[in-house]
Amino acid sequence: MPFVKIDDSLSLYYHIKGDGLPVVFLHPFVMGHNVFKYQEALSNRYKTIFFDLAGHGRSSKGNKSISIAGLADDLKKLLDEIGVQKVVLCGYSQGGLVAQEFALKYPERSEALILSGGFSKIDTLIPKLIIKFVQLMVQFAQVSLAAKWQAKFHQCDQEDEKEIFELARRSDAQRSYEYIQSGLQYDSSSQLHKLDIPILLIYGTLEKPMHRYRIPFQKKAPQTQVVYIKGGTHQLPSRSYPEFNAIVDTFLKPLNEKYKRENNKEKEAGLG
Repeated sequence: MPFVKIDDSLSLYYHIKGDGLPVVFLHPFVMGHNVFKYQEALSNRYKTIFFDLAGHGRSSKGNKSISIAGLADDLKKLLDEIGVQKVVLCGYSQGGLVAQEFALKYPERSEALILSGGFSKIDTLIPKLIIKFVQLMVQFAQVSLAAKWQAKFHQCDQEDEKEIFELARRSDAQRSYEYIQSGLQYDSSSQLHKLDIPILLIYGTLEKPMHRYRIPFQKKAPQTQVVYIKGGTHQLPSRSYPEFNAIVDTFLKPLNEKYKRENNKEKEAGLG
């Protein structure tokens, strides 16, 4: 299994499939990279990069507390090690905060931003209560219970549920708590105007408490596109994957064509 050493105490598990425009996927708390299992289908056109955040899945927990900013730095080191210069960031739920932070800290390494159920800060009652409920589970060492909760809500069938649970239950309680707490405190709203890249927000029509989170993006980053998946819940990458993948592909197609043209020019220049 491929790992990248971030420092003496932290190694991140990663998985790459396909060629083309690089797209990196960022998962929420008490989960692993396999919540994006169905996004591997995009590898027939893109270089898809999946990895487990520190203290989650197959990655080690390290000896430092984690934060949204720290997780963005970990991603930069991972990309440095695997030789990928610029990526599309696809963050799901709280993984979208890491994606935003990376894009803000490393704009020269960011091609575009895709957020599924995304937000710049979490400040509405129902989503906040759900997050704090999971946080209470991990605080009292009930990681397996939190993993079962996540697997149940993200599965399309029993096999999915089993696979998601098996990776999610490996989450470290302390690192999960820190990830959740850092997300609850995170607020990029005042910096969204700095995101000078294409932005796509995807929401399910049934996750109405999340819909208002599009507004700061649309106001401060007017290039933001918003798409709703009819009948979709918050768990779009796994439970509405055909529609989700099609929307992502449509959004990325022009960027992928540009990427291929630039790569061809570089190859021709090298031959010359």
